[in-house]
Amino acid sequence: MIKGKGISMRTAALIAGLPVFLPNAPYGEFYVFGKLINYHDAAQTTQNLIHHPSLFLFGILAVFFNFVIWDIVLAWAVYIFLRPANPHLSLLVAWFRLIFAVLGIVALFNFLFALHVANLPGIDESYRQQQVLQLVNQRRFAMNIAYLFFGVFLILEGILICKASYIPKVIGVLILLAGPAWMIIGLQPYFFKGYNLSWVMFFAIGELVFGIWLLIKGTRINETELIALESKQNQ
Repeated sequence: MIKGKGISMRTAALIAGLPVFLPNAPYGEFYVFGKLINYHDAAQTTQNLIHHPSLFLFGILAVFFNFVIWDIVLAWAVYIFLRPANPHLSLLVAWFRLIFAVLGIVALFNFLFALHVANLPGIDESYRQQQVLQLVNQRRFAMNIAYLFFGVFLILEGILICKASYIPKVIGVLILLAGPAWMIIGLQPYFFKGYNLSWVMFFAIGELVFGIWLLIKGTRINETELIALESKQNQ
């Protein structure tokens, strides 16, 4: 069996595919943060954090869990699963995913600080609102940078999947297209301000397709045959 860090490719496929069905990221980003944060209204955002501190904290924890499970663990699992195609490129792919996760976790601390400032007694209300709005926007700025690294990760992953003989190339193409899409999202505040880029999220379907494929087909890979196939192609 092809193993890395003590686990087989089948196990790696299972670990990498399962997070697709975790609802914590959409819950935190779209429901909680979308409901409580207005990046252009300091007073409303501050009041929301004062009246709904528990909800906001649950959203932070949900997204934090996503970065730890979906990104850090997935980076390791994807490295193991894609390593037979190209070990060096697979390691580079994993590093870009890991960098994205670390940037996302660091950016999330801005929300914790915003929650603390919003509920801090004895400070001027105007100053409180100004600091809260600055902190939530700092998180958005940091995530824009993180999305650039995520885009590079997807581009490299798509190239690697296209090279892998044991994965359908159409999945690699879908992942490859998702890379520039995420980079466009990260660059929107600077180059595409005022444009509606919601359609770009359509390209995220590649990640979903790959996750489902990993669970259905990746967990059934015959690793003995794969060793022979990869060895023959590399001769």
